[in-house]
This record gives sequence, structure tokens and C-alpha cells, in this order.
Amino acid sequence: MPVILDGKRLSEALQAKIAMAFSAYRGPKPILGILQVGNKEDSNIYVAHKLKVAESLGFLTKLVKMPENSTQDEIIGTLRNAAAEVTGIIVQLPLVSNRIENLQEILDNIPIEKDIDGLSSYNLASNYNCKDNFLSATPKGIILLLKHYNINFRSTVIALVGQSNIVGKPLAKYLSNFKNNTIKTYVKDTPKDDLHEAKIVIVATGVYQSVTADQLANGTVLIDVGIHRQGKTIHGDLDFASCFKKASYITPVPGGVGPLTVVALMFNLIKALILQNPNLDHEFLSLKEFINI
Repeated sequence: MPVILDGKRLSEALQAKIAMAFSAYRGPKPILGILQVGNKEDSNIYVAHKLKVAESLGFLTKLVKMPENSTQDEIIGTLRNAAAEVTGIIVQLPLVSNRIENLQEILDNIPIEKDIDGLSSYNLASNYNCKDNFLSATPKGIILLLKHYNINFRSTVIALVGQSNIVGKPLAKYLSNFKNNTIKTYVKDTPKDDLHEAKIVIVATGVYQSVTADQLANGTVLIDVGIHRQGKTIHGDLDFASCFKKASYITPVPGGVGPLTVVALMFNLIKALILQNPNLDHEFLSLKEFINI
């Protein structure tokens, strides 16, 4: 019977640690900025949740919403103005506009010390081994989960199925810092004949059943980043029922990686606060192991 990796419970525990660290803190409050273009329903839900968590921790928030017909230049101008007023800022993806010419150019207008989602070219090109780097929120959430359950991710064989800038690519770079790791990467359509060699399989393709049980070895650690809604049913990228039988540890969907993505964003926001106010470093020693992932 595999261990269910309970991201919801861990997220609640980590939020309690953050609240405790800030209970006696009297310095400047971190300000979370979010730029959203369009009015996509699922984006509204995700944004509302991020704002709710930040505000529950006593942080300040600033949401800037722009209409769907916003141009690239208008978005960049608004982003620059908003970034000047906050500690850290994210661009809620996807940007719902058919007038965007180059998404990466927009993301590169986030100041590097405020790029708490880690999606600027500067952060994407880094190896995440410097104090001023931000590991993207979802990869950081995955590492928080593995660390909490004492799962070895420093000297093992890890397969990353899906190579997006949001999950697969930054996670591969981060895990490659541990020289005893063997990292196998796959895009969603490539053959996975050797997937059974991996001790940890992390799936983030956006495609349901992109990994099935017959591809896995017994005792695999399975991390499912995907989320799909079919009517009232929610499932991930894995065929959960069959993969469950092969797993030693497995994330549920929902309640696995998702809750930790938001708390990881909060740790990155605190890191941004410290980068901009180095004298505050001593205030958050109890959070250092989480901030510095």
C-alpha cells in the first residue's frame, strides 16, 4: 500500500510556520502582486486562492486586471508600474490576449529580485544554486514535498515527463545540482521505454494518462502535477488507479502538489523581501531551509 503524499496537510503546516515567524515581526510587510489579463474562470479561481493565502498570513496584496484586448506594450507598461509597488510579482498564466507577440519578453520585464515565479530568462537560465535565484513555485513545492517525506532526491534516478518552462525544465536544472543524480527527461510524446529505471517519476504534461502502470517499476515514487476536470471529476496526468498499485509514494489529485505550489510562492515572496532588505535576514532564520530551496 503506497504512502499518500498529503500536500494539503503539509501546506497547512508550512503556513502555520510562516505565521509563527511573522507573529513577532514588525518590519515592512511583503506585498504580493499579481497581473492578470482576461477573465478566464480557472485563472480567477487560482488568483483568488493565492490572494487568500497571502492575506491569511498578514501579507499585503495587489491585483491588477487588464482586459483581453490588451496589447503587448500595454501589458509591459502596466507590469513595470505594478512591480514598482510590490515586493514580488507574478504574471498569471495563460495571458488571455491575441495581441501578445512575445510572452517571454513580458516576463523578462519583471525585475529579477521580484520574479517570485521564476519565469524570467534570468531565472530560467540559472542553475538555482545562487542566493538570488527563484525556483519556480511548482518545482519548489515538489521539493518541499519530497523533503518532508524524507524521499531521497539527491542520489537517485529521476524521470521528468514534460519539459515546460514552468515545471520540467527548471526542476531538471535544480535536480542536476546534485551530482549523484541521474536525470531522465521526456517530452509528452517521446517513447518512455526506460521509464521503469527511474526511482522517482514526476509527470507534468497536461495530458491525461501520459504515464501508465505498465511503464513503471514496482516501488516508484510518483509525483503528478497535472490537473484535469471532467464534469465533477478531477484527475491528474497519471492513470491513478493502475499506477497506485506500482507506487511506494504517490500524490493525490487534488491535494498533492497544488497546495504546495501556493505556499512555495509565499516562501519566494519572503525571499524577495530579504533580497530587497538584507538586514531582515535574521528575522526569518526558522524559515531558511524552505526559503533557500
